[in-house]
Amino acid sequence: MSITPLARAFSILGALVFPVLAQAQTGIVVAGSGYRNPSNTVTAAPGQILTVSVFGVAARFPKPVFPVTDNGYPTTVQGVSVNFVQGPVTVQLPIMGVQQTSCPSSAACSPATTFTLQIPYELDPGSADAAGLQVQENGATSALVVLNRVTDNVHVINTCDQTGILLSAAYGEPAGACVPMVMHAGGPLVDNTAPAKPGETLVLWAYGLGAIDHPIPFPCCSSPDQLPLAVQPFNVSFSYLDAGGFPMKRLGVAVPSYVGMTGAGLYQVQFVVPAAPASLFPCGGISTNLTIQVSGPASADTAAVCLQP
Repeated sequence: MSITPLARAFSILGALVFPVLAQAQTGIVVAGSGYRNPSNTVTAAPGQILTVSVFGVAARFPKPVFPVTDNGYPTTVQGVSVNFVQGPVTVQLPIMGVQQTSCPSSAACSPATTFTLQIPYELDPGSADAAGLQVQENGATSALVVLNRVTDNVHVINTCDQTGILLSAAYGEPAGACVPMVMHAGGPLVDNTAPAKPGETLVLWAYGLGAIDHPIPFPCCSSPDQLPLAVQPFNVSFSYLDAGGFPMKRLGVAVPSYVGMTGAGLYQVQFVVPAAPASLFPCGGISTNLTIQVSGPASADTAAVCLQP
């Protein structure tokens, strides 16, 4: 079974929404956590949507701003702009969202400002020139971010991503469930109430699959052939939970039937579900029993779903 990527792109992209995210009242700013030292670089691939947080922005955003105009996203919000710079190349980036941590009225603090951006396809991972982002206010640079350039940085989109962008397919999913954006060809999302079936084609949505074979036309698109394909090879591998429950067992590797960019930095991966092994653990009492991994030359990410025996 195949699905027209153009039709899926219109139905999904036409329903992007931009929710307001609550901000906690705190004067404490966390620079890092976990067991590794914080890094002053951001890993990014050409075309990747990501969030970047910086200090030093003087403008104040008491409420999150997710601006959309008739002409798309603006490049300046309240005098703040973000430039991509690599060698002689400078690109002013559209701002998809901007928000700040809040400061209490009783104490001074330096709020962190978070931008939702799309890294331009002008990013060249193989260039000798360093790459970075310049945050500017009224033409003066207030923050710099160094980019760790990679060919791909795969991220399977899920309902807990804090980009401020919500795909329409996520409607009806419980808050905090972190459901991956893997859906049936005609919808809905794959879960234990609508499990994947052996032999069907699923659609996985992701960020960070890197270079495309041609720019997306504007306006887009009169035919599916106009949608750009990912330049690099990707594969999809599967592992499953058997009756013993641990560890996951490999089920095989497949070449996707389609890998391309459908607009606004969204990539679509289409693949066929493999046959269910006889020892597959049913997901009636658990939420997932199949792990799907999308792998590129430099990165990989997974999505856990339910497979019907």
